[in-house]
Amino acid sequence: MALNRMTRFLAVGRLVSRNVHQAAPCMSLKKPMPDANAFNVGYEKIRLEAKKAGEDPFECENRDEPTVFQGSGTKSDPFIVKSRNTKRLVMVELGRDSGPPPGFWVTKENGGRCPITGRHYKLDVIEGDKYGIDELDLFKH
Repeated sequence: MALNRMTRFLAVGRLVSRNVHQAAPCMSLKKPMPDANAFNVGYEKIRLEAKKAGEDPFECENRDEPTVFQGSGTKSDPFIVKSRNTKRLVMVELGRDSGPPPGFWVTKENGGRCPITGRHYKLDVIEGDKYGIDELDLFKH
């Protein structure tokens, strides 16, 4: 008999607790969902805002296509490489069977010369901070 009363008490207690603690469905609140861009911060926010304007500040959209430089690569008419810093690493693609592409540094003061092809490069430093990257760039010299 005591076991029967205990079972009824527990069953009633479960029903009451389920009704009291049941949460309201989320759809009844009718809160607007935030835009997907609301959660972007830092470089991702800068990249997406520039993409809306049709620009590519980090040159990350066309990674598969080789960059075409202005100039002919001679000492009197070197290739012009745009950069935000005073030096930049340039990788030269020599072909599919040549192995990893050789890289070399191009500086603002001295320019650079490819050790494999012998072509000359000159750095064009872009002054100013159009996108607000300087606040985030820890390596800005």
